[in-house]
Amino acid sequence: MKASEDSRSLRFFETVLELKEMHSGLGLTLLSVAVLTVPIPAQPVPETFTLNVPDGPISSKSGSSISLLCQVSPTFNIEPFEVKWYRFDEVNKPTLWYKDHKIQEAIMDPRFKGRVSLTGGLERGIASLRLERVTLEDSGEFVCYINNNNWYEKTCVVLAVSVIGSQPVISVAEARGGGQVNVTCSSEGWSPQPKVTWRNKEGTEITNGQEVQNTTDSQGLVSVSSWLLFSPSESDWLSCIVFLSDEWKTEGRILPVLPGGDYKKGFTVNQVLLVVLPVLFLVIIICALCFIIVFKRKGQIDQGLNVAETKRLIKENPVQSPANQTTSDNKDKLEENPVQSPANLTTTDNKDKPEENPVQSPANLTTIDNEDKPEENPVQSPANLTTTDNKDKPEVQSPANLTTTDNEDKLEDLLLGKKVKEEHITTDAKTASLAIRLSQKGKRVQYVKAKDKPDLQQSIHVLGNKGFDSGQHYWKVKIQDDDRKEEKLAWYLGVTKENAQCPLTPQNGFWVLFYEKEVGLHVYVDSVKTPTRQTTPTTVCVFLDCDKHTLSFYDADSGSLLYTFNDVKTTDTLYPVFSPGKRDPQPLKIY
Repeated sequence: MKASEDSRSLRFFETVLELKEMHSGLGLTLLSVAVLTVPIPAQPVPETFTLNVPDGPISSKSGSSISLLCQVSPTFNIEPFEVKWYRFDEVNKPTLWYKDHKIQEAIMDPRFKGRVSLTGGLERGIASLRLERVTLEDSGEFVCYINNNNWYEKTCVVLAVSVIGSQPVISVAEARGGGQVNVTCSSEGWSPQPKVTWRNKEGTEITNGQEVQNTTDSQGLVSVSSWLLFSPSESDWLSCIVFLSDEWKTEGRILPVLPGGDYKKGFTVNQVLLVVLPVLFLVIIICALCFIIVFKRKGQIDQGLNVAETKRLIKENPVQSPANQTTSDNKDKLEENPVQSPANLTTTDNKDKPEENPVQSPANLTTIDNEDKPEENPVQSPANLTTTDNKDKPEVQSPANLTTTDNEDKLEDLLLGKKVKEEHITTDAKTASLAIRLSQKGKRVQYVKAKDKPDLQQSIHVLGNKGFDSGQHYWKVKIQDDDRKEEKLAWYLGVTKENAQCPLTPQNGFWVLFYEKEVGLHVYVDSVKTPTRQTTPTTVCVFLDCDKHTLSFYDADSGSLLYTFNDVKTTDTLYPVFSPGKRDPQPLKIY
C-alpha cells in the first residue's frame, strides 16, 4: 500500500512540473496542495511499554489539590487503552476507571467521586491522576494500571498528606523564684508530628528550660505542647513557631506579662512611655481648659468692676463725668448746659448741639437709661454680652467637646458622617461547620461538640448570607450577654472570600479579629499573631469600606476603635464570617 501511494505522489509531482512550465503561478499553488495532501503515517503502537512515575513520595497539604504523575514510555497515544487508578489494596473499588473513551463512574469508590480526573493528555501518553481537596485519609499508595489487551503495566505512586494544625495558644504563668515566667505554647491537629521552636524579638532561638510533649488522637492527629522558662526583661516579644517545614508553619507571639498585667522585673522604657504620655497629654488639656475658663471669668469681673465704678462716679457728680474732664472744650459746654450727659460730650461733632437744644431729647434719655443696666449685671452689659459671647464661644471647649474632637475614629461620628445604614445579616447554613448550631432565623451561632467523635476541623465558623464588593457596610455582633457571669473564652469575626482556605490569615483571604482569654484580642499581620488593644468588648461593630479597602472593628458600647486592616484589596466578593470558638457553648448573636 505504501509503494502504491508513493507512485501516485510521483506521478502527481510530474504533472505539476509540466503545468509549471505553462503557468508558474498556478504550478506553485498545485505544488503546495500536493505537499499538504501527502499522507503522514501514524506513530505505531509498540508491542510493550513501561510506566514512568515519581521515585519518592509526593507531599501535599490537606485541603489542596495534587497530581499523581503516570506516563507511558515510549510516548504514544493511549486514548484507546484502559486506564485505571486504585488504592493498593482496593483493586475492585477503583479511584478512577477510564475505558472505551470515557470515565466509568458506576463502580468508582464513592470517596473520590467529584474529586478525581485524568490530566496531562492521553494523546501524549500521560494518564496522571488529578485529586482535589486532599484529606488525611487519602495518604498511601495509589496504583496506576494501563492495558491495551495485548500488554499491560502497573506501578505505585505514594501520596503523603500533611495537616497544618491550629494557631498556637500561648499563656504565661509565674515561675518559682529567679524572676522568670513559665510560658506555655499549645497547638493541635497536626500530621505528621511537628517541631516547635521559641525565638525572641531579635529572631534568636531560645532553648533554656524548654520541654515538648506530643499526644496522638484516634484519628492520627498530633497535639503538641511546649514549656519554656523566660525572663521578661530579655525581650519585648516572645514567639512560638510550630512547623513541618519552612513553608508549612504557624506562629504566635505574646508579651511575657504575668496574670494581672505586671512584669516580674519592672517595666521597659516603651511601656512606661505608653502609659505616661497619654496621661500627661490629658493633664495638659485639663490645665489649659482651666486656665482659659479662669482667664475669661477674671476679664468679665474686671470689666464689670470698671463699669460699676464709672456709674458710681456719675451718680456722685451728675454734672461732670471723668470723660468730660479729659477734654477742655467740653468743660465749658457743661457749665452752660449742666443737664447734658457725658455721652453727648464724648463726640467732637456734637459740640454745638447742646447750645441749640439745651434740653435732652428722648433719644438721649434712652441712652442714659441703657447705661444704668450694667448695675443689674455688673459682669457685662447686654451689648458686651452679645459681642463677647459670640466671639468667645468657639475658643472655649468643654471636656466633652474635646473628647469628641480627639477621638476622630469614634464609631458614632464615623457612621453619621458617612451616612451608612446598618446591614441586616443572617447566616448561610450551607457554609456552616459541622460543629456549629444555628437558630431558626440564622441570627444565633453556637458551638456544639459531638460526643461520638472528635472535632477535626481547624476552623469553626459560618458565613453571612450577603456579600459585598463595593460601598460601605457595617453590622453588629453581641459577644457577651449582660446577664451572663461566665466570660466567653474564644471567638473571631471579620470578612473572608467565599473559597478561602486555612490558615485564617489575610494572605489566604481571611481578615478577622480573634479573641482568646489567655491572649486577648489579636490579629494576623504577615501570618504572625499580633496583639491589639487589651479590652474585652461585649458588642463588636464590623465596618467594611470596599472603596477604601479597609476593615475596622469597634467596641459598639464605647465607640472606641479596636483595630483596622488597611489593605483589604481583592477583586472577590467579601462575606461576613462568624465564629463562636470551640471552647465554650456560649453563642454569638447577630443584630
